[in-house]
Amino acid sequence: MLDTKNNDCLIEILQLELLNWFEKAKRDLPFRRTKDPYFIWISEIMAQQTQIDTLIPYYNRFIESFPDVASLAAATEDQVIKAWEGLGYYSRARNLHRASKIIMTEYAGCFPDNFSDLLKLPGIGPYTGGAIASIAFNEKVSAVDGNVLRVISRYCNSFDDIGDAKTKKIVTVWIETILPKATGDFNEGLMELGAMICTPQNPKCLICPLRLGCQCHSFGTTNELPIKKKKQKQVHKKMEVGILKRGGELFFVKRPGSGLLSEMWSFPIVETTTEKGDDIKKKLQEFFPELSEPVFIGESRHVFSHIIWEMSLYGFEVPSQVCEAPKAYISDEMEALPIKTQFKGRDSINDLALPVAFSKLLTLIDAVSLQTDVK
Repeated sequence: MLDTKNNDCLIEILQLELLNWFEKAKRDLPFRRTKDPYFIWISEIMAQQTQIDTLIPYYNRFIESFPDVASLAAATEDQVIKAWEGLGYYSRARNLHRASKIIMTEYAGCFPDNFSDLLKLPGIGPYTGGAIASIAFNEKVSAVDGNVLRVISRYCNSFDDIGDAKTKKIVTVWIETILPKATGDFNEGLMELGAMICTPQNPKCLICPLRLGCQCHSFGTTNELPIKKKKQKQVHKKMEVGILKRGGELFFVKRPGSGLLSEMWSFPIVETTTEKGDDIKKKLQEFFPELSEPVFIGESRHVFSHIIWEMSLYGFEVPSQVCEAPKAYISDEMEALPIKTQFKGRDSINDLALPVAFSKLLTLIDAVSLQTDVK
């Protein structure tokens, strides 16, 4: 990293040129039109796993549903999850909900105005806390994310692995020694530069405001940096999904309290070795003994960050005399505890917090149902 004592000129270029560029070139985003920490908080949590351009409609929808921390705290978890639907990584939404309740009870509804207190809230780590504290309150604290690590790595011509926690700590400490008075704008400027100019592939060096000071540009190492270890390979899992129909209703289960898509609604699903519908039927017969033979509906694929589900869907008919969903359905995936179940009519499924992995199956199910009706 740069030696702050011997590179004052390069530091000055980084500070002044970045701030000048950001003032003129920053994107007009809804959460940039305010310094309200609540709106900045929501946007930063959403941006953790989602591109800015993608999250804007979700952000607007969420803010419309919960315009302030009090309304978020007063909502049910299911309402919050429903408003978050489509963004994935639902633990983020649960942490928002938990944190809002803490703000209402422990901070009298006033958003914490300093980095130290922000870190005490669920779901807020050093980056998010730094972003909120610096942007909303101009506290002199850094906010180092992947974009910032890439920009600084190139600017300093550093070959340290940016996936290493030690590297992140070094960058964090270094940035905090050079933060200007306009801390929030500086932090946002670094993020914006990484998102718009200093991109992972094909960075736009010719129009970069930091080109004169950028060390990797000087040494011709732009395409070599940053250094980052290869990600862990994704695990492929073959899954069987049970689509149980009782008249015009479908059967749903609430997923376990930990693991993938925890506490969200889904169709019954099991990992399989046979791929013939036998595994999901065996599981379902524990609760619906008089079950029809499985009818293959189709296949779907869903990609998580570390797992890929290759799903085969099988349809079953549940006898009409079955009046209620079983109250003791037990999932094999994570824990041997009873979980909630229910039958839902097709017109009321939208009430459920149904993750994309399962909601996208509805089109396939409807198509098969339509073909059956035509026949």
